Amino acid sequence: MYADRQRSANLALLKKLAVIALLMFGFAWGLIPMYRVICEVTGINQLVRADEVSKPAPGAAVSEVAMTFDATVQPGLPWQVRPLTTHLSARPGEFVKVTYEITNASPRSVVGQALPRYLPAAAGEYVKKLDCFCFRQQAFAPGERRSFPVVFVIDPRLPESVREITLSYTVFDVPGKDVQGKAG
Repeated sequence: MYADRQRSANLALLKKLAVIALLMFGFAWGLIPMYRVICEVTGINQLVRADEVSKPAPGAAVSEVAMTFDATVQPGLPWQVRPLTTHLSARPGEFVKVTYEITNASPRSVVGQALPRYLPAAAGEYVKKLDCFCFRQQAFAPGERRSFPVVFVIDPRLPESVREITLSYTVFDVPGKDVQGKAG
């Protein structure tokens, strides 16, 4: 009698644990599509294909936009991040490539993630990045230095009132990540 009661209690617990495991698996499986939807809705880290970028109309007066590039690092993260070009003029509709150099100045491996910020904030809607180190986490070995291209196009629909854009990256440590190899 006690054994039957214990057996049914164990079976009920097993069913509950199986349901919890399935829910956890389903949630983990759904995180990637959910992340993509959130990024699409908020306009964060959107990957743009080159053929999706609108070109300026022939004969249209296209003004140049003064671009400024910079980077900051989360306090305590032993990385040095700097753009190799800090200022340039860009024409809407043309591809622009700048390079950022990142150095891990610590004696340990570190994984970091860069988040972009635009000034004015509304300009972020018009800067279409095709390639960026901010699209994924970056793993660095102790003392490692690498260069990363940032390729983007300024949408020709950029309002005439925006003559200057600052693209700034803040790099954060990703705690709890083991460095198995370099993230590319």
